[in-house]
Amino acid sequence: MRKIILTMAAIMAVGFANAQDLKSKKGENYLPEANDWAISFNATGVFNYVGNLFNGNPLNAAPTLGNVTANSLVGKKFIDAKSAYRVVANVGFGSNNLTGGVVPGGIPFATYKASALNLNLGLGKEWRRGSTRLQGFYGADALVGFSSLKWSETNNAVANGTFNAGTSINLGVNGFIGAEYFIFPKMSIGAQYNYGLQVAANGASNYKLGTVEVKGKSTSNINFGNVSSTSMNLTLHF
Repeated sequence: MRKIILTMAAIMAVGFANAQDLKSKKGENYLPEANDWAISFNATGVFNYVGNLFNGNPLNAAPTLGNVTANSLVGKKFIDAKSAYRVVANVGFGSNNLTGGVVPGGIPFATYKASALNLNLGLGKEWRRGSTRLQGFYGADALVGFSSLKWSETNNAVANGTFNAGTSINLGVNGFIGAEYFIFPKMSIGAQYNYGLQVAANGASNYKLGTVEVKGKSTSNINFGNVSSTSMNLTLHF
């Protein structure tokens, strides 16, 4: 974290000297405008990489970019220079098929199949403040999530088994506040903090092995608060 802060300070120190200049020498606007689109990434790895370049760390790994909102992609559509609609989206699907050894006659010893689905969608709005390249922003997202997990095993030596984790549905409202500084035209670095309410309903699980069946219970929970930071963000406007 110390490397990140020092790297950001070095970058911003250069920019603050011209903080009131909202256009580049080529006439490009630094700040977002009406009809701009934007996408944000968690750029902690980028700042670590730059910081390690300055201290000569021989184990400096290439940077990676992650999501601003966990497990989701956040895009923005600016209504005007001071407000934007937000879309939060993520669709994940995975499947796995494995076949073990064979018994005499070429019959598979065991076949394992698994599938998982994770869906997160949300809509929100963002408002901005500030008349220089240092901008504050705040807003809220309404979110809905869905997930499921199933697997089955066909075992010719023992008994066949199946498992269903039960469907999970999540509803939530997430408030956020943060600030960013435009280091280049339409490119900014910043941080965002989240605070929200989440209601989750989890379906009953079911496990069956041969003639033995174990059923779980459906559950529900409510979470409120849990202030969290998405760390340092890199936002690109176009």
